[in-house]
Amino acid sequence: MAGSAPGLNLMLGGVFLKYQLIARRAAAMKLLIGVDDSSESRHAIDVAFGFFGPHAEYMVASVGETRPLFTSAYAGGSFVSAADLTERFDTAELAARERARRAAEALPADTDVDVDVAVGHPGSALCDLASELGVDAIVIGSHDKNAWERLLNPSTGRYLIDHAPCPVVVVR
Repeated sequence: MAGSAPGLNLMLGGVFLKYQLIARRAAAMKLLIGVDDSSESRHAIDVAFGFFGPHAEYMVASVGETRPLFTSAYAGGSFVSAADLTERFDTAELAARERARRAAEALPADTDVDVDVAVGHPGSALCDLASELGVDAIVIGSHDKNAWERLLNPSTGRYLIDHAPCPVVVVR
């Protein structure tokens, strides 16, 4: 294909990687692992550690999602108060911090691991974190979704593949 960047897809235990990651494996890599409460996230952590090893620098991050900011207190609806909004964001951040902390515990104790959280849309928040931290790759688990689930709740993985500032490893 004219004009496309050369790339080699390699399948290793269900993980597709671009050749750039393979070349960087010898050096210590900085990885961002996006997690939620799912078994897929736990599996992604195990695969990331198995592939990148103990010399990588791991950042485990979870994103606290917030829901639409409207209520239907009366027929016309209303906006949420500033205090309620602050409480929602604080609650989402605390829940995300706890998820990330629990997920980080899955890595061996002597592993270099940090925990970070964000609040908002998971895909864009992980892209922002990846840019801020200057990571070499993002690792996430893949959820099996049917067509209706993908329509109602679009894939974070697809968003990351399309928008991330670095390679994305999607673990199945």
